Order: sequence, then C-alpha cells, then structure tokens
Amino acid sequence: MANPKRFKFSRSRCTSVEAAGGNLLRTVCRLNDMFCEMRVTVEVQLPDMEIKKVEGAIERCYDPAEHRTIPLLPQLAGIRVGPGMAKIFKGLVGEEAADSQLLFMVEEACHGVILSSTKEMAAMAPNEDDLPAEIFQSMAKANTRLIGRCAAYAPESSMVRGALDEG
Repeated sequence: MANPKRFKFSRSRCTSVEAAGGNLLRTVCRLNDMFCEMRVTVEVQLPDMEIKKVEGAIERCYDPAEHRTIPLLPQLAGIRVGPGMAKIFKGLVGEEAADSQLLFMVEEACHGVILSSTKEMAAMAPNEDDLPAEIFQSMAKANTRLIGRCAAYAPESSMVRGALDEG
C-alpha cells in the first residue's frame, strides 16, 4: 500500500525576460518537475514585437512527443507577440505538437515579454501629479496588440481610454 504522507508531485515553471541588445528581448521559460526538465528561449524584436528566434532544450522528459516538438519550434519565428498568437503557433506546428508543454512554454515566454513592458508602463501610469494621460493613450494606440492583455492595458484603464475611441 502506498504511503499517504509520501511526497507526490512538484512542478516549477519560471519565466524571465532580459534585454539582449539591439532592441531584442530574450525570454526564457523553464519547466522542472518530477518527470521533465525543459527550457525554451525566445528572442523578440522591439518595438514591433516580432519573434526572431525560438529554441528549445530537453534535459529529461518521458514524452517522445516533446522531443519531436523541438525541431518544429524555429517555425514560430516571424509571428508577432499578441492576441491570437497561440492559435497561430498550433497551426504552424501541427496537430501532434499542438498540446506540447514546449509550445505552451513558448506562449508563456511571450506573455513574459508582454508583462515586462506592462510593468514599465504601469510604473509610469499617469495620475494628477504626472504627465497628461494623452501621452500614455497615444502609446497604447501605437501598440494596440497589448490592449486587453492585462489590467494595466484594460480598455477601461486611464492608459488606454481614448486610444480605442479614435480608431
């Protein structure tokens, strides 16, 4: 009989984003659990947020489908980070890899890019003592892919309000 107090499962997923020079961001998503240890690295060109490079690595994994997904990841280069990217990813890699942890990790890495720019923008969010809200609304209008992706870019926020009305 199994010991009910025995440790059953542990999973850690970590995403980091760093400047890579030349208007590139490098984001890495790592997964480590009792069965798998994998990593994806995505390079994104700013300001258009286009994926320039995707690489994956597996230290250990029980699922052969994950190993077959590795050579498909570079096909994701050229896609822009933003709404609809997950569906495009799945269409490019095909049905067998559509449910891959590695593909999910690429999406997670891309969300890290969005959140990294959100953090900077949220810190600059206008209040009565700061710059006029119109400056931030024009920033949101220039990069509409971020609208609706998180609380700072919610359509109701002062950073976005007005950017949606004009176009």
